[in-house]
Amino acid sequence: MEKVVKIIGLHDKFHSILSLTFILGMISPISTIAQQNDTTDIEQAIENYIIGWRTGDSTRLKKAFDLDEGVVFWVDKSGDSEQLKSMKLSALVGRGKTQEGYGIGYKIQSLEIIDGQLAVAIVKIPRKDSHYIDCLELQKLNGDWKIVLKSFVYFPGK
Repeated sequence: MEKVVKIIGLHDKFHSILSLTFILGMISPISTIAQQNDTTDIEQAIENYIIGWRTGDSTRLKKAFDLDEGVVFWVDKSGDSEQLKSMKLSALVGRGKTQEGYGIGYKIQSLEIIDGQLAVAIVKIPRKDSHYIDCLELQKLNGDWKIVLKSFVYFPGK
């Protein structure tokens, strides 16, 4: 009788492992799909920013940025001194300037999504004889990915 109990015990463990594997197999594609959707939505927000900045299209920029709280930071170099400056993204969007050729051939060098609510993207933005590296922090707000923080570094020469 003891051998039968052990065999049934092994069968139950195998059945439990098989069931757990099946459940995890079902959940994993769902989280992978959600992550892929987030990645696509983040890429779209970045594209709206790049094209909006190039064309001065405030509609695209409003889709890209959180205008209520978003901020851009940069270092202003003047001679031997450097000063950290900032501007609300709403002011940036309202400038209406165009930047011919800005962002053509841009590349998202890295993208990290944290808990499906926060993301950090590093984007290389080429210019004619130089490039920028943007660090963008995005947050999922009311179901939409928005850039809430933008900092950048300018690199003269390629």
